[in-house]
Amino acid sequence: MATTQPDLPPSYWELQKKQRIVSTLLFIFLFIFYLVAIGLLLTIILLGGQVFLPGSNPFSSSNLFLYAAVATLLAAVVTVLNFLQAKKAGASYILSNLRAYPPDPDDRYHLSFINVAEEMKISSGLPRLKTYVIPSVNVNSLSLLDKGNVPAIAVTEGLLAEASRDELQAVVAHEVAHIRAGDTFLLTLICSLTAFYEKFLDSLEKKSDYQSGFQLSRSGQRVTSAPLAYLASSISFLLIKFFTMLVSQNRELLADATAVELSRDPAALSRIIYKAWLANSYLGDTTMLTPLFLVPPDSKEIADSRWSRLFNTHPPVERRLALLAGMTHRTVEEIKNEVRQREKLREDSRLVIKSSSENDSPEKEKAILKLQEQAENELHKAEVWEIRQASGKWAGAFTLGALISQPAFSPGIRVRNLKENREGRAREFPQIRFALYRQAKNQPVDPALTHLCPACQVPLQESFYEGVQIKICPLCSGRQVRMEDIEKILARQEYDFSPGLKEKASLYQQALLNPEKRTLAFPGKKSLLCPECGLQLATKPFNYYYVFPVYKCYKCQLIWFEPDELEVLQILFQSRED
Repeated sequence: MATTQPDLPPSYWELQKKQRIVSTLLFIFLFIFYLVAIGLLLTIILLGGQVFLPGSNPFSSSNLFLYAAVATLLAAVVTVLNFLQAKKAGASYILSNLRAYPPDPDDRYHLSFINVAEEMKISSGLPRLKTYVIPSVNVNSLSLLDKGNVPAIAVTEGLLAEASRDELQAVVAHEVAHIRAGDTFLLTLICSLTAFYEKFLDSLEKKSDYQSGFQLSRSGQRVTSAPLAYLASSISFLLIKFFTMLVSQNRELLADATAVELSRDPAALSRIIYKAWLANSYLGDTTMLTPLFLVPPDSKEIADSRWSRLFNTHPPVERRLALLAGMTHRTVEEIKNEVRQREKLREDSRLVIKSSSENDSPEKEKAILKLQEQAENELHKAEVWEIRQASGKWAGAFTLGALISQPAFSPGIRVRNLKENREGRAREFPQIRFALYRQAKNQPVDPALTHLCPACQVPLQESFYEGVQIKICPLCSGRQVRMEDIEKILARQEYDFSPGLKEKASLYQQALLNPEKRTLAFPGKKSLLCPECGLQLATKPFNYYYVFPVYKCYKCQLIWFEPDELEVLQILFQSRED
């Protein structure tokens, strides 16, 4: 009796052979697309010429042969350029557009992702598998082919924060399934083709900004190269729609089925797909990358209809959930209830954080205020520098770090040292020369003030918050956070907050909604120095959505949060309306 051999996953060499076939077919489709587009464009030009030259006959047999040759040549040249550019730099542009970066092994969320990806690489038989993290609080993932045709998987910070380990395994298995089936190669190439025009559009805008100095028309739009920009956007949109129709929705269903085969857990995959659907999975202006995502940004609008199957790369989420739930002999509603129950358990298990006023005793508050007053007095003693403005008036007094941070500062500007009662060019003072030298060497302006709390002047301590390494003041609880880590902290919701903190966040929210209350809610901040470089911290809004002021150092790429500010930001973010 003959035994049947089990279906084995395709080898790496079989994948490469399949990729060459797909690449050739896509090249042919792209050539046909450009041939038709250029042919239509030439036809419109000929018809327009016939209007202005009534006696001419542009559609004679000799002219038609010439026009056909020109259209074929132009289509071939554009196809080759577009195709080569897409294969060479398309994936890099996509990763750059998403601001993706390699995971950090010292971050426990990232380390879990690295381990899961390594497990799936071994179980699927892939020789190499790169990993990337997208700094976004939204829940999504994608796979693509990086340089040298190396498969790569990218997940968002939001997915790492929301997914349990079995759900993360299911996501990575889903993306590995796309890689094994050859979908990743096809979709990376398609998205890279449209990225060619996105890059062209970006270069036009930069050139326009440089030449016109951001000159605007009466309507407020840039006037330079607008027709070219519109043409590039139109071609990019047409390309993605044209190739979208060639991509079957069944590939997502097959990838779901293969992911279940690899991870052995259909319930985990259904839960994370539902979480991504709830989060709406929006990743900014990334329409051209929609085919790559686990769940597209417009997933709530996808219906199960013939029109949807023609123009959407993903099936409706409800259909995917129904198929996965059927594998577990449960209903979709039962899967959704399980997600809600797990989220409730997660909320109940969170550690409650209290505000600094709730934690500190009256004696400690007095000690903190006394130290801050002493630090402020010492700072005033160091304010011995003045700078001469264009009007001839003297501005100041500044500390050395604040002086160098002034927008008008240059080595040739006139400054005055009040302590030495001396005036001259900035470069004539040895203190300024040494400070500029240290700054050029990425060293602190004043090494004695390095790693001290800007308000209390006590040494900062290394700590962890939401799994992110930060520095904290042991007295006032101020926090130093790298700008690149803010998305991680907002995405990871390990803590709950006390009523006092929530009440403070409510006052912030009211002030943000009512501009008249902002001055009362956010009083002027003192001048503080960066604990890393010693330059003056800039007082800027956190972002365009949460416009309350925080201390920022753009040179060191860090934010200094005063007591309770980071917790208030988290509360505002978690209570936002999606």
